[in-house]
Amino acid sequence: MPAATRKALPPINELVVICGGEGRGQDEQRDFRRLYARLVRRLSILITRGLLPTGISANQTTVLGILIGLGGAGLLAYNRAWAQIAGLAMLQLSFVLDFCDGEIARFERQVEGKQGGAGGEYLDWVGHYYVPAAITMALGWAVFSRTGDGWIWLAVLVILLANTRVPYSARDHVILSVYRDRPELRDHPQMLRAAMARMGGDPAKLDLSADEQTRKTGGGGSGLLWARYVNLGQFLVFPGFINLVLAASVVDMAISGGAVVDSVTARTVLLAGLGVVHLLHQARAIRQSYEIARILR
Repeated sequence: MPAATRKALPPINELVVICGGEGRGQDEQRDFRRLYARLVRRLSILITRGLLPTGISANQTTVLGILIGLGGAGLLAYNRAWAQIAGLAMLQLSFVLDFCDGEIARFERQVEGKQGGAGGEYLDWVGHYYVPAAITMALGWAVFSRTGDGWIWLAVLVILLANTRVPYSARDHVILSVYRDRPELRDHPQMLRAAMARMGGDPAKLDLSADEQTRKTGGGGSGLLWARYVNLGQFLVFPGFINLVLAASVVDMAISGGAVVDSVTARTVLLAGLGVVHLLHQARAIRQSYEIARILR
């Protein structure tokens, strides 16, 4: 179905089956992430149905979502009710578009016969890193401009380091270097374990013959806070992070009760709390990434 004929779309219930996506699988684990996804999918499929006739591609949708997210993040730097409301609304839209791009990609693949690539997933992850980083800097400025407390930038720095996944980037650089310089290890099980292990995953527990979902999660990791599919962890990363910001901003607006958002209490507590949590996360990430890279002897 070329873009010109996208206007002849099937009914919503059929489009849901075609577009699929996390939150729609019958056998999915019912953790917070997927339960929340089921709710968001009810809105995302409606937006997807509206976007498809325009001919927009999945990658273009991803870029659009990132730009809207960055714009919304920028507005959070202003302690004005209109800016906070507009910024939060744009971030929520950016979050929903993060679902829509995948739905459009599956429509392109299944209906239009287009072959997808890793480029779209890369763009998606760029947004997952850049939008939270922009939000964090905007919140830091909003708090600093009101209180003058310089320590808030320490919390912002720690959160930024966590959002940009510095330990994991270092680990991946080492893995790629070993892959380049040690050809005898390229097909070795240890190389596969190192490459597949993810945050919270233990490479020693990774079952290389397991299904795709089990391999992607790193073979079951340990620790309630950092396991990929544990509910609490979903609040700390995109998109759960957006909802934490939403709650903090709404509390500050409610306390202020006017056009000027004088209170930054909730946002200060949020940044301070996330700074402590992510500091612990960085320590654990460094240790875990070191252990993963260390198995490539």
